[in-house]
Amino acid sequence: MTRRITLQEADRAFTILVRHAGARDDNRNRATFIHHVSNSSDPAQEYRFGGSLGFGGKFRNNGNNGNVPYVDCYREDETPGRSAAIIATNCALAELFWLKVEEDDDSA
Repeated sequence: MTRRITLQEADRAFTILVRHAGARDDNRNRATFIHHVSNSSDPAQEYRFGGSLGFGGKFRNNGNNGNVPYVDCYREDETPGRSAAIIATNCALAELFWLKVEEDDDSA
């Protein structure tokens, strides 16, 4: 199940992609990402951003990974550098989205 992502979370997630996974930081790419992943009627389950992860670099919000969004790349394109970028990015995304999970759990 796709996780609901707010506009603010999408913006923070894109900053993480720029910082840790080499996503191209310009207004068009940021706005497109935010629109696609935070669209309340049909949010994207995956978004190809490329960056330092190559053409197969994707942000995924598909319910896997404990329903915490994550990034990956094509397995055949993995290198030690890309693996390190994936780990750093996923740690930052987990921090962003796990904080929300904990807040949601507290209000139940």
